[in-house]
Amino acid sequence: MANIETLEEKVDRFKEYYLGLIKTAECEQNITNQKVHSKILSCSIFDAISKSIFPEISSNCQRFTALVRLCENWPESQKVSLLHLVRLLEITPNLPSSTNELKIYATQQFESKFPNSNSIMSNNKAISSDVEIEAILELWPTQNGKPIKIGKVLPHQLKHEYLLWLYRNSVVHEYRNPGRGVELGLYVPEYAFYQEMATVSKIDEKEFKFTSLWELVYPYRFFINLCKEALDVVSLLHNKNKTSPFQAYSEGTFWLPNFNE
Repeated sequence: MANIETLEEKVDRFKEYYLGLIKTAECEQNITNQKVHSKILSCSIFDAISKSIFPEISSNCQRFTALVRLCENWPESQKVSLLHLVRLLEITPNLPSSTNELKIYATQQFESKFPNSNSIMSNNKAISSDVEIEAILELWPTQNGKPIKIGKVLPHQLKHEYLLWLYRNSVVHEYRNPGRGVELGLYVPEYAFYQEMATVSKIDEKEFKFTSLWELVYPYRFFINLCKEALDVVSLLHNKNKTSPFQAYSEGTFWLPNFNE
């Protein structure tokens, strides 16, 4: 008679399986071509792990961001990207006067934390320089006690947890990294960062012109580390809650999940 697998053994098997997949995501052949392959695998792994711990959440986005919030080693996930906030306020036409304080604050914060170095050399800055969501909500215009949309955007859509979801969609569905940031050189941070990049507009014997701009970069090692932490957190929760990590997945002959019930 076969031994019945204990809960701890199921969790160990679950963890071992996904550690194997993460190892594949970080292998040399998957970190070519701008690391897109590695990031696609990492996002798929993260999706699968999120379903294991949040089977009651039907929205992929909500499951994804809920798991991000469990990863305490990335507290910056709850911060608002100043780069994207400032751009939102730049491109939205006919801003109401109720956004004046928000625009002044965002512009001042961005200019002080992300100054133009006027250098052709690349410069990195950690996203810890971004602002807390609470500071933005205090200035964001509201209606009936709730934030209004500015250019079809709500405050939570500027948080890094949501920007990571958009990044996931870009690599998974479009096979490309969003933005123009690059992961080059001997040292690339393992954390999310901003990168100051220079674009040359004119070069000749008399003149050399270039413009600098900041790009948001989520490097491949950041994805790998986030997957590892998510796996640790979810495994601990399954042991604590006495739940099987495999229960959320449909198993059986049929591809429509409810057919196997």
